[in-house]
Amino acid sequence: MENTFKNKLYILLKKDSRLWGEEKKELDETLLKDLIDKLDEKLIELLLGSKETKEEFFIKIKDVYVLKQNEFKFFIDENKLDNSYTQYQNKIGLRVGNKLLKERDEVVLDWPFKDCVLEGGMTKEDQKRNEIFFNEVLAKDEIDRLFDPKALVNWKRYTVKGEKQVKELERDKDGTIRENLIIKGNNLLALHSLKEQFFGKVKLIYIDPPFNRDADTFYNDNFKHSTWLTFMKNRLKVAKDLLRDDGIIFIQCDNNEVSHLKVLMDEIKKITFVNIISVKSSTPSGVKTSHADKTILKSQDFILVYKRPLLKFNPQYIRKKSWDTHYMFFIQEKDRKLRLLKLVDVLYKKNILFKKERLEDFNINNKKHRDFYLKFGHNIIRKSTHDNKEIKLICNTKYKNKIYRDKKGNFYLGNDMLQPISRSFHEVLIGQNIEKDISNVLCDFWNDIDFQNTQNQGGVSLPAGKKPEQLLYRIIKLATREGDIVLDYHLGSGTTCAVAQKMGRRYIGIEQLDYGENDSVVRLKNVIKGDQSGISKSVNWQGGGNFIYLELAKWNEEAKERILKAKSLNELEKFFDDLYERYFLNYNVKTREFKEKILKEEEFKKLGLDKQKKLFVEMLDMNQMYVNFSERADKKYNLFKKDIALSEDFYNTKK
Repeated sequence: MENTFKNKLYILLKKDSRLWGEEKKELDETLLKDLIDKLDEKLIELLLGSKETKEEFFIKIKDVYVLKQNEFKFFIDENKLDNSYTQYQNKIGLRVGNKLLKERDEVVLDWPFKDCVLEGGMTKEDQKRNEIFFNEVLAKDEIDRLFDPKALVNWKRYTVKGEKQVKELERDKDGTIRENLIIKGNNLLALHSLKEQFFGKVKLIYIDPPFNRDADTFYNDNFKHSTWLTFMKNRLKVAKDLLRDDGIIFIQCDNNEVSHLKVLMDEIKKITFVNIISVKSSTPSGVKTSHADKTILKSQDFILVYKRPLLKFNPQYIRKKSWDTHYMFFIQEKDRKLRLLKLVDVLYKKNILFKKERLEDFNINNKKHRDFYLKFGHNIIRKSTHDNKEIKLICNTKYKNKIYRDKKGNFYLGNDMLQPISRSFHEVLIGQNIEKDISNVLCDFWNDIDFQNTQNQGGVSLPAGKKPEQLLYRIIKLATREGDIVLDYHLGSGTTCAVAQKMGRRYIGIEQLDYGENDSVVRLKNVIKGDQSGISKSVNWQGGGNFIYLELAKWNEEAKERILKAKSLNELEKFFDDLYERYFLNYNVKTREFKEKILKEEEFKKLGLDKQKKLFVEMLDMNQMYVNFSERADKKYNLFKKDIALSEDFYNTKK
């Protein structure tokens, strides 16, 4: 039906004052349909009074016009009149940002639970948990409480000389905390706790979240993609607020979620897409190749890159593995003549392709060649005019180029003056002055980083390996300078913070899973003591510095951990009295019935211990897992005075 008919119907219905509010701006469709069902005489008379509506909504039987009730109501449903139900419908799900869905050009991603908050409270890799979704409208109070800053406890400062007590926090002149921080606890709640103190202060965020593959055990619901997207969206929305105006975020994933993540990231305000980096992360070999007849084997990960408006990159370069034959290398002999070599011949025939030890050997064996002259293809180092009469031919080359020397002793290849470099051969090849000339600019395909041999990095080990320090070195070097703040809220074994420490960056790491002897604290303790794995030798890392470890103050989280550690049903039963007296339970838990009836039922006793633990955990109020900073002094939480004081120092509220 054309808009002209809709407009005419709209004007016609305005004549019935019953269908409109006091300001006559919004049609009461519910009442309209009710009047149609009742065959309201006044409304039918109104519709019959218009030729267009009579022809559209009535059928003539002999001399009688009969209203086609269902067709009229169907038309109303399918052609929502402006500023009526459509406006409301757009408010509850078909609106993105400040624009209606129909007004936007980009692709919009929608999924179940999109307008919810997922706490994501797993603390062990093998822990199954039915996640709770808090709707942003229906559970606003619960979400506000969930996002309130948390009290912070168990403060420890680690230095080269060992563990020390944290007395106060150092700050920059502008009030920014200048400490390196490792935070243990739920990363969503930790990010919100950081928000006030670090809003607009972080230069770089790198995260390597769960890839949401079949092997992942992080999620336990029937909407796997939906849960993952909600989990990611909740955290990215607060994380991007921590970025500086020249900040940047790198998110690593694989082909399982990269398409969904790209659309999700495009919806988030205040950050814009830069590129997707493909990283060669594995080399299928051995048993994996047996699957080659079933699929195309995977050998790469992806890193999505988004930036704030003022970002400027520090261009990076990678070594060339093949060389243009135009590149030439000149060595000055004792007789002051220049010997011409192709650079590619020097590199390959001497088998010294940028391996430092081989280059040093070459230097030792060629000590007489102290002066080097370089000319790269058609890139002229320096151009100069000279008097042809005073040019003296030094030698001819098989490339039909002549090398000349003028009366001042300068050498020329044709009209191009050769720039002398009096340094070692190794310095010539990798020195900053010519590094760009003998390298390729870094692009969006990284296939030169070793992902296969990372188990020896940092002195910690994970079954599935960890990200190589070389990867984080490149990312941090690409986007930051010394003193900038780097954030990783899926810290794992601590690669990001380890590299940031070695590169002179400040860092914040957040991790909620328990890796025991292989966690980030163990690794960073090794780093400040001078760990020589990873990038240490290339950046001449000798150790030093310090970092602070702290935790979100647990409450129901503490109860959950006690439940999960129980070794028998008898132990759970003994804990139950303490559970309902001290901690917050779900409002619909009937404690007396559970204690006097459920615990004594044979059916419950026959359940496995894991299922019994799960039932105990589900009794907890998941919105009371940690202690809010505003309640830090409440005696029931039993926080130490020193932790309360440091929490106040952290939030800059200490009197």
